[in-house]
Amino acid sequence: MKLQDVSIEILSQLMDMTKQFSKEEYTRSLDLLSANSVGRHLRHILEFYDLAIRAGITGRINYDERERNLELENDPSQAISKMKELIVHMRMMKDDMVLKLEASYSSDASKDIRITTTFYRELLYNVEHAVHHMAIMAIAVKIDFRHVSLPGNFGIAYSTVKHKQTA
Repeated sequence: MKLQDVSIEILSQLMDMTKQFSKEEYTRSLDLLSANSVGRHLRHILEFYDLAIRAGITGRINYDERERNLELENDPSQAISKMKELIVHMRMMKDDMVLKLEASYSSDASKDIRITTTFYRELLYNVEHAVHHMAIMAIAVKIDFRHVSLPGNFGIAYSTVKHKQTA
């Protein structure tokens, strides 16, 4: 299975989940999530995917430069629109390519790192990153939003799913 297909599956699961939330539920600050909302976690995932797709065009990626678009965090319909857009773009991304990754782990810009990566490697990172946040959202859904239905493997690493199938 191609990483684009895995990413589309993740975005589709997130879209199905998001459609089940009212705006109030989507934006509700939850103690369980350290006063964050499901919408905030979803925005974070979507912005990382958006940067990866843009990198497929520009050849450069820096996750620190994400937009932090509060509309994605506060309006489930905007998040759904963004997921649909990301899926369309994901389907158009056909080949791997070399990218330059930039990151900052210090307030001193002269210490920023620049390394070579690839589009597929960044998609793989986005899959793992999304699954991690989906696991957090799944906890919130199970505790605070019991009416929301999630697929059985929502937020479970693909390697764990595979291991359970062979055990």
